[in-house]
Amino acid sequence: MNRYQPLANFVLIQRIDETMEMSPGGMVIPEIGQVKSNKGRVIAVGEGRLTINGDLIPIPLEEGDIVLFSKYGAEDIDLDGHAYLLLRYDEIKLKEKPIFA
Repeated sequence: MNRYQPLANFVLIQRIDETMEMSPGGMVIPEIGQVKSNKGRVIAVGEGRLTINGDLIPIPLEEGDIVLFSKYGAEDIDLDGHAYLLLRYDEIKLKEKPIFA
């Protein structure tokens, strides 16, 4: 996915779909009735945000990071037939850290 580079403080994310949702009675809920996951994998990261003084504040994310983001801040986009989300770094709420045993 090196073909696309987000600008400024934008991040390109691919949503991680959770398992199929089931009702308490055991029926599979159709996709249209499911709440979309707000968890995703970072595909590409912009350079960062410029301050008033012109200093660049880089985005502390890397390709492959798993993040949780705001449900309402992302823009759905289609690139080369694949669904992605484009959102500002400010809309990312947390980054999943790897767990080492």
